[in-house]
Amino acid sequence: MGSVGKYRLARDPRWGRVAETYGEDATLCAAMSVAFTKGLNGEDLENGVAATGKHFLGYAMGEAGLNGGSSSISPRDLQEVYAKPFQAAITEAGLQTVMNSYGAPDNEPVVASKRIFKRLLRDEMKFKGITVSDYGAVEQLIDKRLAADEKEAGVRALKAGLDLELPNAPAYLKLEQALSEGLITMEEIDAAVLRILTLKFRMGLFENPYPREEMLSEAYQAPANREHSLKAAHESTVLLKNDGILPLSKEKKKIAVIGPRADSVRMQYGGYTFPAGLEMAMGGLLKGVGIGFGGESDEYYPGSNVKKESPQLVQMLNGMLGQVTPTVLGAIRAKCQDAEVAYEKGCDIAGNDRSGFAAAEALARRSDIVILAVGGKYGWGEPCTAGEGRDTSDIGLPGVQEELLQTLCETGAPVIVVHGDVRPISSKYAKEHAAAILETWCPGQSGGAAVADILFGDYNPAGRLPVTALEHVGQVPMYMAQKRGNLLDMSQESGEFNSFSNGIQKPLWHFGEGFGYTTFAYSDFHVDPVAAPDGEIHAEVTVKNVGERDGEEVVQLYFTDEAASMIRPGQELAGFARISLKAGEGKVVKFTMKASQTAFLNEDMEWVVEKGDVSFRVGSSSIDVRGEGVCRISDTMVVDGATRGFYAKAEY
Repeated sequence: MGSVGKYRLARDPRWGRVAETYGEDATLCAAMSVAFTKGLNGEDLENGVAATGKHFLGYAMGEAGLNGGSSSISPRDLQEVYAKPFQAAITEAGLQTVMNSYGAPDNEPVVASKRIFKRLLRDEMKFKGITVSDYGAVEQLIDKRLAADEKEAGVRALKAGLDLELPNAPAYLKLEQALSEGLITMEEIDAAVLRILTLKFRMGLFENPYPREEMLSEAYQAPANREHSLKAAHESTVLLKNDGILPLSKEKKKIAVIGPRADSVRMQYGGYTFPAGLEMAMGGLLKGVGIGFGGESDEYYPGSNVKKESPQLVQMLNGMLGQVTPTVLGAIRAKCQDAEVAYEKGCDIAGNDRSGFAAAEALARRSDIVILAVGGKYGWGEPCTAGEGRDTSDIGLPGVQEELLQTLCETGAPVIVVHGDVRPISSKYAKEHAAAILETWCPGQSGGAAVADILFGDYNPAGRLPVTALEHVGQVPMYMAQKRGNLLDMSQESGEFNSFSNGIQKPLWHFGEGFGYTTFAYSDFHVDPVAAPDGEIHAEVTVKNVGERDGEEVVQLYFTDEAASMIRPGQELAGFARISLKAGEGKVVKFTMKASQTAFLNEDMEWVVEKGDVSFRVGSSSIDVRGEGVCRISDTMVVDGATRGFYAKAEY
């Protein structure tokens, strides 16, 4: 078993693990899951690793946004939406391992669900690999009062179809006793063992159980890794607003860099990274056994339940990673040798301490430009604002960062917001008053360098929002593919039906939005007028860079089933293509989509493609439509859900 891929969807920004997904949309997550699985598995499993898809199934939608909570996902949505990325990875990429979620859709914990593990995953989705537990999931059956002890918990999980308990198997160590008592059969044990051994044989682990030295060197020391890190940080950054101030010139000027994320190595990294792991180990695990390295402070930011970082941890991370992880402040200073770059923290990542406001305001008033780095901190435990088990009831900027933003904007200096967190920025004030906004997420070791490149025009941003950015937590859940009759799909002009009385009708930014430093024109959109239910639908459009800079455009294709026997989404993502165009250059982008991508579960829970019109739209986001067309599906047909279409393939 190798690395894990987070194939789940994120439709509730209160959840602290949003960054562990590919976004809110099933089609987007399917395409990314297939690519991730293929990359890990490699051309040959003996020279790759077995990708593990997690968390199966319906994670990220716990009640109140809580990690691992019960969820009210319907059986139809569970299969149509939440299982789609897993099905795509199984069908198109040969996914070998699936890990259960902590969740309990329909009050049934996945780790003990025959319906999900056997009937859905193996029988309907045709999964042939092994199933593994998330850490401690089997033992949680005791806490949920579904098992009296570890033995009973292990029996329930094995009978449900769980092959392997991770990490220490306290419940599965009791299976020998359960066998002697007749609670399980040898056939049930053999079935699980056979699947595990089969995968190990396919990976060549019996002949070569240990990684080759050159593989380790390639994984950890290859020079290309830094290039890939910068490329990922560049391409994932989303420019949400630009009033014309960007890109900045590098001429001599006074630049104020302010904010709790401006000069922090740790906050460049997300959870499940070495810095986050070191923070957890030093501050929690090692401290708990009497080895106190000072990794976690015992002091909380005032007015919060977030712990302060200890100076010892900051010093260690700066020493270990500072040379390869320039902060936003460090990267701007390196980029602008002739400018006067000054720094003030302004406030902490959490809490209500405003004592740094005055110095930050004074710096802003004597500066030409303010670059404000704000957001959250992603990781484990109390030193973080988001992460596994660190959910929130407020999706706005943590602590007093919103107040700091307002204070700086009121100085009159143009403020460029650089936001980083697991969720997109939810600040109406920032959208209305900031000169520009960059969404950087958790950009890693090259994040600071990528921000500086984008701010000063050395890279033209083209990232797009994989999730809808909400104005207010009361809008949850709001996402692009909402069913007809839900808020985002309704006309909001009349305000008569399905509207909020306080007027908060629309998100701050829609799915797929993002801007750059050039302009693209779309023309000649065509879609097949008719398609068979077991055939393909072809669409194409010409895209031209009509601006003065080279750049990238993310061409997005959407469809709507105009009449169906069940309620369908107002629109669905069909496919997308990220294309690079020099100034003045044009390309034809061609999409090929299986008609079965329109399939859904009918009233008999059969996958069906229905006769009728399917409208298509192409554009630069889910609301920026540049071309429209209609394809009529000629007949109705029941199809195999395991081999249906998952996302349109693009050529250009």
